[in-house]
Amino acid sequence: MISLGVSKTGLVRQRNEDRFYAKGPLLIVADGMGGYTGGEYASTMVVDTIVDVIERADIITVEVLREAILEANRMVFEKSQSYKELEGMGTTAVVAYVKEDTLLWAHVGDSRLYIYGDSQLRRMTNDHSMVQELVNAGTITEAEVIHHPKRNMLTRAIGVYDTVEVDTGMVEVHKGERILLCSDGLSGYIEESRIEEILSEESSESRVLEDLVQLVYDAGARDNVTIILGRI
Repeated sequence: MISLGVSKTGLVRQRNEDRFYAKGPLLIVADGMGGYTGGEYASTMVVDTIVDVIERADIITVEVLREAILEANRMVFEKSQSYKELEGMGTTAVVAYVKEDTLLWAHVGDSRLYIYGDSQLRRMTNDHSMVQELVNAGTITEAEVIHHPKRNMLTRAIGVYDTVEVDTGMVEVHKGERILLCSDGLSGYIEESRIEEILSEESSESRVLEDLVQLVYDAGARDNVTIILGRI
């Protein structure tokens, strides 16, 4: 698999609290929260911890991905309890690992994982957010999420408590399919139909990333944006 990643500071942010990792079969996006210091620290710690746990594993399974996130959660929580300036910090994380013809994934928060193939964009993860619960309850529609005033409120994040529930899954992937991971700096402001359109129009991974980032900036870039795009 080949992969590229990009992370840009939004137009109203002074610093970027997002972090990403894209090397070989492993892809990670983390979106930090809890102030400039805390959010940046949490997302960096989580990415580093997940990479370390996975690199030390003999065999990669979804349980290994889950344990990597749980270990990262423990480390962030303990650090936040030890330093006043880091109190309340946390982060999202979405992790994908391509193992032969299978994609293994794990996630917490509202960063997302998509697969694009056969001209269709499929979301693999379910946001842990207030607005997603409203969608699940039928109170609002998916189209209303982007403009909802509570779209940034998470119901689950890494490092906030001493443990966290981790969603995991696996799905068969095929040659030529694209794997997209992103922070809500993309998915929270650009509709999935528009993302799908860009992917269908552009064969170059670098151009897709450029076009998606430009869409975010055209929309005002009120948040930092991080995107990884890989091709099987």
